[in-house]
Amino acid sequence: EEEYFACPLAYGGQYDRANPPRKLASYLREVRAAKPAGWLLDVGCAFGRFLDVARAHYECEGLDVSRYALERARRLLPEVPLYHTAIQDFGTDKRYEVVTCFDVLEHIPELDLALGRLRDLLAPGGVLAAVIPVYDSPMGWAVGLVDRDPTHLHRWSRRDWVKRLEAAGFTVRTLKGILRVPLPGYFLHGISPLWSRWSAAIFVVCATAEEERA
Repeated sequence: EEEYFACPLAYGGQYDRANPPRKLASYLREVRAAKPAGWLLDVGCAFGRFLDVARAHYECEGLDVSRYALERARRLLPEVPLYHTAIQDFGTDKRYEVVTCFDVLEHIPELDLALGRLRDLLAPGGVLAAVIPVYDSPMGWAVGLVDRDPTHLHRWSRRDWVKRLEAAGFTVRTLKGILRVPLPGYFLHGISPLWSRWSAAIFVVCATAEEERA
């Protein structure tokens, strides 16, 4: 809720600074390279900043566990359906060409249930795009030393995340490293396969294993 977004251990009231337009644009480029159109569900949509840039290309919906965040998102996106629920409790018969979850999976206690629900929400040929912090490189180790967010429940390596995704029925098509460094007056951000081994976060695009075998 509001206290989380204001907490110094989380965003410290700097959510917008941590999500500048160029960062959102880079996420959108990666998503569109995997699936350029269709229905998109943003899981953990927070203030709706990514949905705001994605809606020019997709039919968008979002969900979040924070009522406060959704109130902010609804002011920005009054025409976009937004749901107050956890992904593991999200009930719908709709299927999506794209499901995104950026800096979300590490927060979910019932992770296997959530991953199964994410898989089931994908339409045939659909993709899951996720951003996940990892702690198995010098940069990730350094970030882990200062990361005191108590809601970061899963502090794993990139290999552990790939194994967990595969166990849930996904095939990782793309894995790239993410560089993100808050500087005075500027937020440095970039995505590249060149950083996939040493970055403190990864961008993964997954299909269902059944789709890959087909």
